Amino acid sequence: MKKTILFLLVVATLFVVLALTGCSNSKEKVVIYTSMEENRNQALKEQLKQKFPDINVVVQYMATGNSSAKLKTEGTNIEADIILDLETAYASSLKDNFANLSDFDTSMYVDGAIKSENYLPWIKYTMSLIIDKKYFSEHNLEIPKTYEDLLKPEYKNLIAMPDPKTSGTGYAFFLNAVNIMGEENAINYFKSLKENLREFTTSGSGPTNLLKQGEIAIAMGMTSQGAQAINEGYDFEIVSLETGAPYNTTSFAIINGRESNENVKKVFEWLLTDFSRYDKENYMPDVLLKDQKNNVKNYPTNFSEANMDGIDDISLKDELLSKWGEVNG
Repeated sequence: MKKTILFLLVVATLFVVLALTGCSNSKEKVVIYTSMEENRNQALKEQLKQKFPDINVVVQYMATGNSSAKLKTEGTNIEADIILDLETAYASSLKDNFANLSDFDTSMYVDGAIKSENYLPWIKYTMSLIIDKKYFSEHNLEIPKTYEDLLKPEYKNLIAMPDPKTSGTGYAFFLNAVNIMGEENAINYFKSLKENLREFTTSGSGPTNLLKQGEIAIAMGMTSQGAQAINEGYDFEIVSLETGAPYNTTSFAIINGRESNENVKKVFEWLLTDFSRYDKENYMPDVLLKDQKNNVKNYPTNFSEANMDGIDDISLKDELLSKWGEVNG
């Protein structure tokens, strides 16, 4: 009798476990590969959970270069349903892997922002020089305003720049210099600049992090990260080059074939109409949307744009990066 009761209890327990497991797996999964920074991804996760309680939306960080390589290798068999914050040059070269998005309402974008029916703009982000004001004051240094200024001997070991091979931020500085100086002169320029650099960082946020740590006095970095550091209490100044602020862009898309999934469409449309505006207005305020507000304190809004011809051309990028080895092989 006891064995029978025990057997029935075990069966009942297994039934409950299986039932609960079935419930937890009943939510359809939507996978997003995102290249955004951690704080922006955290905001995305929190808002997705509130907006779509009945959908299991998986947000997975993947650096833009890795995301591009995975797409190139796996194509439409990739795990992700949505690719977010992918550098636009990569998006352009991989557009055949993306669904046609012409059915979505894109009237919120400023004129000229949309370049393709297969991917849409996510952010535009400018670069600038971020200066440690206290260090400059204590050492009576003049604030640099041009590329040539950065070659001054008094700045030796005080500068950090992202490596163009691993960072879209670094590539934007490189391309801008090429457009201003010409390819050969730009290569020679960065060879000279390397003598003043503390290091080439692997990520676009690297120089600003070194600046925060007091290891350098000049970061060639993202304007948004300079503003964030100032808002955290650092005594920094954001300086635009006289030739204008270099910039780069990222995009987002649906993997071709996944647009037929209603949950994927719902999540993508929410990204387009809601989170896109939130992300820009609170983190990356360079304007891409009509009536876009700027809630980021200390973010300069009077920058002129640098010459960024070819920023979305993957063939040009591959060509220039193949020659970057002459600078930082």
